[in-house]
Amino acid sequence: MNKKAIFAVVTLGLSLISGQALNEIIFEDKDFSKDGWSDFRDISNGAGWDVRSREMGGLVQGVVQEVTIEGAGGVYLSTGGGNHASVFRLDGTIRAIRVRDGQRTVIGEAEVSGKAEVRIGFDGAFFIYEYRSGDKWTRLGKSDIIGLVSYRGGISTNNRASDMSNYRVVKLDSLLGVRFGYTDTPKIPGTPWVVHDPFRPQPRQINPGTISPVNNPGTPPSDAIVLFDGTNLDAWEDGKGNAPKWKMGDGFFECQKKSGTIRTKQKFGSVQLHIEWAAPSEVKGSSQGRGNSGVFLAGLYEVQVQDNYDNLTYPDGQAGSLYGFRPPRVNATRPPGEWQAYDIIFEMPEFKDGKVVKKARITVLHNGVVVQHGVDIPGMLGHKRTRPYREHGPGHIQLQDHGNPVRYRNIWVRELKPTQ
Repeated sequence: MNKKAIFAVVTLGLSLISGQALNEIIFEDKDFSKDGWSDFRDISNGAGWDVRSREMGGLVQGVVQEVTIEGAGGVYLSTGGGNHASVFRLDGTIRAIRVRDGQRTVIGEAEVSGKAEVRIGFDGAFFIYEYRSGDKWTRLGKSDIIGLVSYRGGISTNNRASDMSNYRVVKLDSLLGVRFGYTDTPKIPGTPWVVHDPFRPQPRQINPGTISPVNNPGTPPSDAIVLFDGTNLDAWEDGKGNAPKWKMGDGFFECQKKSGTIRTKQKFGSVQLHIEWAAPSEVKGSSQGRGNSGVFLAGLYEVQVQDNYDNLTYPDGQAGSLYGFRPPRVNATRPPGEWQAYDIIFEMPEFKDGKVVKKARITVLHNGVVVQHGVDIPGMLGHKRTRPYREHGPGHIQLQDHGNPVRYRNIWVRELKPTQ
């Protein structure tokens, strides 16, 4: 994309501190006697922790879980498979914990005695963890979400909830200002959605496996035009035809701050393109500000490059999307720092008398997984806009500078000539 989405920064506790009304109490159980719990079980033969849970559905912006604690216990969100986020008290310490793929991370902690309240919620980009002892909510921290999937939530305690009360699921006004999309943009042709619509369904996140190379790049076909083999940038130039300012590394090249978008010296029409990329291993930012770049075919049609591993953004702007038009079928993104691969089959549009008679068509595999299949591109779409076709011929393959240090390696292309 060409511009970053702008986010409003809000505090989870703002609604209660400022006296604003709550949007809605979705579920409430003061003493855990109501129906609405899908599970209540005793762990470790009566000596361990008990759990009550309920389906929370997909991530709902502005929704928090709250509970009052006098002894031990807390609230959690779980995706299953051992992945969960929680805020709880044990032995006088309130902790915010995130567990993903068995790796446990302490988000924050505080020593708190007596009665306290804890809560965990979602602000449109992050999990938020807070506690209150007295009148003021205190932020323990925030963390990335865990996958773009449905969640179960609830309480866990080591004493059958006797030390806990006043559980509720609440939608807070104060969390509804964080946006990861736009609603004032043009409608995308042939769809009910506007460009960068935040309410468009999110592609589910999957593990792409290891169909495509991860640690070592593969080798190109014998008839491929090699655009980067790890040794030099001779096939590339900046937008003015000068040598590119991107930094060479050990078998890769990397976008530098204000280094500018680069393009191939040669122009291409219909092609099969293979390109491997890696977002920064150090996670910074969220949504469009995280590991952002893009691959442009014929200089006009963008396949988005983006770190969308546990990172929400508008669906038509995430990794593998046809930017500003069509989300990927699934989110096949690998973790930050790991090498990823795009295999793209792009067919040029055809024109007659200045009018399009055949639209551009594209197929994209992300890490070996089909995320776009034979999609007709309706026009020239971009950031917050949609434009009709204009007649054009072959163009440069471009790699976008969006201010993030994204790396590329093993780039080759095969020109697709008409068959006889």
